[in-house]
Amino acid sequence: MKVSIKKIIGLSVFILVFFSLAALQLFIIDSVPAGWVSFFLLLAGFIWFSFSKYWEMFTEGSFSFLKKLFFLAVCAVALQVNCVLSKPQREVSYLGTLYREAFREMRNFDFMKGDKMLEAGAANAKTESKWKAPKGYTYSKINCGVPLELLEKDSQNSGEKSREKEKLIFIIHGGAYVIGLNDYYRDEALKFSKLANGASAINIDYRVAPEYVYPAALEDALAAWDWILKSGWKEENITVVGDSAGGNLLISMCLILRNQGKKMPGKIICMSPWLDLTGSGESYKTNLYKDVMFGIGKHSVKEEGKNIPAQNKTEEGETLEGGENKKPMVAWYADDNDLYDEYLSPVFAQFYGFPKMLVQVGTWELLQSDSRTLYEKAKASGVDVTLQEYEGMFHVFQLTLEIIPEVKNAWKEIQKFVLEG
Repeated sequence: MKVSIKKIIGLSVFILVFFSLAALQLFIIDSVPAGWVSFFLLLAGFIWFSFSKYWEMFTEGSFSFLKKLFFLAVCAVALQVNCVLSKPQREVSYLGTLYREAFREMRNFDFMKGDKMLEAGAANAKTESKWKAPKGYTYSKINCGVPLELLEKDSQNSGEKSREKEKLIFIIHGGAYVIGLNDYYRDEALKFSKLANGASAINIDYRVAPEYVYPAALEDALAAWDWILKSGWKEENITVVGDSAGGNLLISMCLILRNQGKKMPGKIICMSPWLDLTGSGESYKTNLYKDVMFGIGKHSVKEEGKNIPAQNKTEEGETLEGGENKKPMVAWYADDNDLYDEYLSPVFAQFYGFPKMLVQVGTWELLQSDSRTLYEKAKASGVDVTLQEYEGMFHVFQLTLEIIPEVKNAWKEIQKFVLEG
């Protein structure tokens, strides 16, 4: 391909500006050398995008090379400035800030606004997965009335007798009760197995809204738990993990098991659990404009919202989710049930008799107070519970890039929790 002098000069100027900003940001403001990796990746992505067929789809027209270059340079500068201005404290890593603010900007695109992100996630989960277990693992699909997916190391795949002393990670995925099991959680199962020295891992593909409303997902979680125990694993060797809505199902499941006098898991891990469907916690106000996923920002939708509960609206009439003539997100699963029901909003329950618990949450999350309330109530009831709050982090940040220091530290704590006696 013939490259003109003009293109070479333009690209050189772009690279110079881009890396000058990088040097300023990394060495004067934050001094995080690992940030160079992010800039190389961003630069490569920008250049590839400017020459790809997707650029024409994005711009819906033909731009000259220099116009594309100018646009990408403006994007780079805007992202840099946004990161600098939105960086709350020096305790927050640059990469964590960069990822969070990049996601905030992505939410401004039409396909990410309102419910569209959830709808896209739900549609993606319904497509056929091509995920395959790596060498040394066996990946099995099981139907015990509820679809389950079991990941086992080949050395441990030898029947029920060997399961009596075997560790198991039971993962209840998130997704606002509307997104089904997807490859992110299959990767998470593999990650958990490796950090737990080869423990088996099970994912549940519970029924989701709006086709199936409360208590369908909770019934599926309980059915899966019964199958796990009947299949030979001992409850004291089982760690149950739940993020977001999955954290709600995990805590609600344990409430029912306790109330019915049934066996409970040995340990539980909650990542950014969504435990208060009434939205009445303090962070639903204090973090309303900080949260990049559920808060109010340029990506949110304004509407009359006659069918939206007061706790899901601001005084200006802005809503946390939803589009015209749509129910709020909480109603997709809760339907017409009482949001103060402890099996829908576990923050209103008591947690005496609960197993050892690790709770992780970001301080910029709308749901931060859900985790704090869970911790405070469990601690007051004598539960061995640990709350870890990560400054400036966003919803379920653990499932993003491990080059982000906060993500890496969170997984170290998770591994320590899973392995300790």
